[in-house]
Amino acid sequence: MTDAHVIRSSLFALNGLQAIFTLRHGGVSPPPFDSWNFGSNIGDHEKNIHRNIGLLLAETDIESPPHRICQVHGTDGHWFDGFGHEHTREGDMLFSQIPGTAVAVRTADCLPVLLADPAVGIIAAVHAGWRGTASAIAASAIDEMVSRGARAEHIIASLGPCIGPCCFEIDDACASQLGSSCNDAATVIHRNDTIHADLAGINRLQLLQKGLSPDHIESINRCTACDAEQFFSWRRDQGKTGRHLAVVALPLNT
Repeated sequence: MTDAHVIRSSLFALNGLQAIFTLRHGGVSPPPFDSWNFGSNIGDHEKNIHRNIGLLLAETDIESPPHRICQVHGTDGHWFDGFGHEHTREGDMLFSQIPGTAVAVRTADCLPVLLADPAVGIIAAVHAGWRGTASAIAASAIDEMVSRGARAEHIIASLGPCIGPCCFEIDDACASQLGSSCNDAATVIHRNDTIHADLAGINRLQLLQKGLSPDHIESINRCTACDAEQFFSWRRDQGKTGRHLAVVALPLNT
């Protein structure tokens, strides 16, 4: 479900949770970060990012700023509670089971994966670039949630906008790592004159193989590299671009 400035997860809404993916317009950042940038330390002024967070809260009715961390294309995760802010700790998975808490990851071609077990009130935001995907970060997130009481058959997932197989050209080394990340991953790596990978498709396979129901996985299927009007793209814009935010929140009454 797409509004003027965000894509809202219909699947999460059906389960009483907010999960959103921002588009590029609706904020105050100047070019080349125009205009709803959430990326720190890339050249945009921090006051703009702070104002963009405020606009996010007003746009979505998320009850508190989301927790964010320093993303490093790894597989480490952290648990958070309460009022969120930008943390200096490194990692690519954020979790919470505290009502009123929001967690988020930043992307500009990488795949954002939002997860929740509505029955027990556990949420996660996962940054799945190709390196994280090759290391099966989505599967690791499910394992971590299950270790805190979630059940795989209850977990729902929303796979947000990312670079699509139309634009995600890779080399042999990358193809080998992605292809061995889970069973059948090689089936969504296409080889003609060039090699292209389906990042969202591989993560979907990883989630299915961890026990998620096909009906519990939602894919947005929007290519960030194709659509310069709506999306930032690190690859298309040669690194000089903003960052989207993918947010999942537990309401206070969970």
